[in-house]
Amino acid sequence: MRMTSAILTTCLALTACAGAPPPATLDGTAWRLAMFQSNDDATGTLRPANADSFTMAFGKDGQVAAKLDCNRGTGPWRAEPAAGSSSGSINIGPLATTRMMCPPDPVGDRLARDVDTLRSYRLQDGRLYLMLPADAGVYVWDRVTP
Repeated sequence: MRMTSAILTTCLALTACAGAPPPATLDGTAWRLAMFQSNDDATGTLRPANADSFTMAFGKDGQVAAKLDCNRGTGPWRAEPAAGSSSGSINIGPLATTRMMCPPDPVGDRLARDVDTLRSYRLQDGRLYLMLPADAGVYVWDRVTP
């Protein structure tokens, strides 16, 4: 009886695991900036004037390509997913970027300054959330499909 119960429990566990989707990954994905949500009420939510001016593509080779308004950047990236989760820690950069004078954009200025300090991510409902340390704010990105 004990053996049958153990086998049944194992079979149920394997069946449940087989139906679960694999953890999401950033490898080979591209994203367009939707907004920055600050935890500071004075800043609130900032949206880029042109979302297509702010993109990130996470290569499977550990390199990220970023479009930061009129500038471009590339550099290393690494993500450590939490076990069985679609979130985890992330390190981006340092990025080698061009230094053109872009038109003023509060989101662009902030993102260029913050990109090297992003520390965690979450994939949820087709969006990527990149978080600053100490709950300072969240960059929300929409998936770009090729």
